[in-house]
Order: sequence, then C-alpha cells, then structure tokens
Amino acid sequence: MVAPAIEALSPDEDSEETLVVSKKKLEELVRRLERHLEELTKENERLRQMLELQEGRRSPLPSWVKPNTKKGPEGTPGKRGAKPGHEAHHRPPPEKVHETREAELDACPDCGGELEGPFEWDDHTVESIVPGHVRVTRWRIGRYRCRGCKKVRRAHIPRDVAPPKSNFSWGTHFLVGYWSLKGLTNSLLRNLLSSNYGLTVSVGEIDKMLARSARLFAPAYEAIRRALKEGRQVNADWTGWRVDGINHNLWDFISPDVRAAFFTVSRSAGHSVPEGVLGKRRPKGQVLNCDGGMAFNAMHGKKQRCWVHLLRKALQGQEGWEKTSDAPDWRGLRAMEKLARRILEVARWPQGEENTAEARKLKARVRRWLQVEREGPVAQALRKFLTKHWDELWWWSEVGVDAHNNRAEQGLRPHIAVKRKLSWGSRTPRGADRTALLVSVIQTGVLQGIHYRELGARVLRGESPFQFGRGPPAPD
Repeated sequence: MVAPAIEALSPDEDSEETLVVSKKKLEELVRRLERHLEELTKENERLRQMLELQEGRRSPLPSWVKPNTKKGPEGTPGKRGAKPGHEAHHRPPPEKVHETREAELDACPDCGGELEGPFEWDDHTVESIVPGHVRVTRWRIGRYRCRGCKKVRRAHIPRDVAPPKSNFSWGTHFLVGYWSLKGLTNSLLRNLLSSNYGLTVSVGEIDKMLARSARLFAPAYEAIRRALKEGRQVNADWTGWRVDGINHNLWDFISPDVRAAFFTVSRSAGHSVPEGVLGKRRPKGQVLNCDGGMAFNAMHGKKQRCWVHLLRKALQGQEGWEKTSDAPDWRGLRAMEKLARRILEVARWPQGEENTAEARKLKARVRRWLQVEREGPVAQALRKFLTKHWDELWWWSEVGVDAHNNRAEQGLRPHIAVKRKLSWGSRTPRGADRTALLVSVIQTGVLQGIHYRELGARVLRGESPFQFGRGPPAPD
C-alpha cells in the first residue's frame, strides 16, 4: 500500500515546488499508517486479554496428570508392547479349538516355481463370534381320560422350562430382561433377536416377557425390602426418571452389609419415600448414608452426611477464577478441601484407637474452621451446612460406616443412566415399577455374586434366590 503511494508521489520534474508537495503528502500517509498501526496494536492487546481470561477459567491440570502415550525424543509414540527387558503380556489362548484348517501355497509367490511340501507349521488362532443359535424343542403334550370321573386331563410343560402359554423358555425371558436393563429398548431388542437369532418377535411379546419375569421375581423383591431394614448401613439417593413424559424420581437404597439393593419409582422426592421403604422408626443401630438433600432432614434416626459432596462444594468455590487466590475466601475453601480429603482417608482405616484419635483431631480442626466468619457464598453455605448438620457428620468414626454416599450414586449408574439416555424412562407406571423390580433383583445379585440367570433358576426350583447377611464386602 505504501509503495504505490510513493510511486504516485514521485516527481516528474526536479522542481522545488513538486518536492514540497510530495513531502507533505508522504508525511500525511505516514501519520495515517501510524494511527492504523496503533489501532491494530490495541485490538491485538484486547484479544490477548480475552484469550487469557478464557484460559484462566479452566482449572489447571494436576501435576500428576501424565500423557497416555510416551513420546520419543522426536515426538513419535513409543513402540507398543512391554518395555525392553520386561516379560511380554500375551492374551491367553482359547481353551477349546472347534476346527483346524490349513493354509497352503500352490506355487512360489515371487517366481511362480514349484514348492516342496511344508517342512513346518505355524499355529495362528482366529476367534469368530457367530450369530446366536436358537434351539427349538417340540413338546408332545398328552391328553388322558380318567377312568373314574371320565374327565379329560391334559399334561403340562414343566414349570421351570417355560411360562404357561409362551413359546419362549425362561432362559430367553431372562436374557431379554437383562438386555432391557442394559439400555436396549423394546424396538432394539426386536431388531437384535431378528438379526442375530433369526427370531421374529413383536414388541408386545417382548413386553410380555418382561412382565412375566417381574411376576416371577415379585416375592424376591419384597424379600429385598425386608432385608434392607436389617442393614446396619443403608445408602440412599435418587435421580430423575420420566414416566409417560412426566417427571418422576427413581430412588435406590443399598445396604453393603446385608448385600441388598432396592429401587423404586415415585413422583415424590420427599421424606415419605425413604420412610415408606425403611420405616418411620428405623432400627436403633442403623445409619442412613445420604447427601445434603432436604428429603432426609425430617427422618428420624442416625444419618451420615456425605463428605464427598462437601469436598465437591469446596472445589466448586475455587473454580471459574483466573487464579485460585481470586476466589472469595479461597484460604477457607482450600482448608475445607484438605479437611474433607483427610476425613475420607481416615474413614477407610480399620476401627480402633488410631482411627478414633485421628477423628478427634479432625473434629477439632473443623470446629476451628467454623469459628471464623466466612466470605463468599460457597464458603458461607458450607459453614451453614456444617453447623446445622454437625451431629450427622461423624458417625463414620463412632460406628464404622462409610463417610460418603458413593455406593448409592454408583448403584444408579450401571442400569439406570444408560437406559434413561436410550429409552427416556418408562411408558407407563406399571412399566416403571417393573423396571425398578428387575433392577433391584439384578443389582442385589451383583452384590452377592450371583448372575441373573442363576437367580431365575433358583426361583423356578422353589429356592430362595438370595442369601442375605454378611458376606464379601461390596467394592467401593
């Protein structure tokens, strides 16, 4: 832009008047360029500040975060497999080989010459997933005439083979129910049975399968509810659930010591639901692990509030700022974060003098934290909550229960979170109750190490499907 202007200002004649005019125009052009450069500099500075502000809102990664792939000196990923000098980790070979085939060469692939017979064989296994095999059994049902009353009597298929008036075995019912609670809708189940198993099944028949399974496990569902009341520790939580497009709530109650999990769907999110499941007067030694929800405030008995939620609240108050020190009362939030982490760590220690002594020290430190007036909405909310629920924060040190409510939150994820995303809840209240029943049975089986199919086989044999009571501890 400057060069053409200079060429335009170049004088044709070497006269003093022409040179003066050209100099004035050139100076004006330089001033305009300087003003434009100043404006661009200011705009660049403004954009840089906006970029720094946006990057500052993101929480910096912790120091222990490392990249998943180690890069070499030239920035290339390292070689896959074990490190040099370390033993390789191979996938174990299949236990059973169904077929053996040979790969042979007819001629040399380079020159086309004739080859001698193979002098050595290398083994390589290929594993294939084939579509499911459907086994069809024809039952010949006899009809008899009684010699005494002259009435015609008809035999029946054994009860543990298939439900009455159904063309599908109980095993098929259990498989469809398990897939349904893993998130597959009835339409997806219909397509899966058709494409992989060659079964033409209507959506209505799939719904009937789920209803039959729910009726079969109805006594087990009530047994879970009764066993839950005997638990020394019960974790409770709820999440949203839609029934025919209307907002409801899915509640779960998990007791790790009796190894029972109970789910129920209700329109209410108040204390009437946990009181209806556990009773208004819970056993004297039972501790209810819960979060800070108001639904638990009116409940009687011992309650252990979740310290993980308090930790999250303290971390939330430190996020969204360019620097941590910019957050209101950031020192108090950092102190509460460290206290919550320490309490969660000590709560995992075995019960004993060491645990009790450390809990006494932590309780004194939290009291000192409460004595200081706090600034900022998050710190003030934490101070208010700790003051109000002080007696509900320390049962972990006295009784030995969890200091968090993670069991209840994790209990909602395997079956509910995925299914809710795919099916958007339930179509009818009856379907919602059926989902809660089947989830309770499956999740209780997971806590006891019993597969859903085996639970059904026990019920069909007339046995009790569960063995409530102390057993292997549930994973954290």
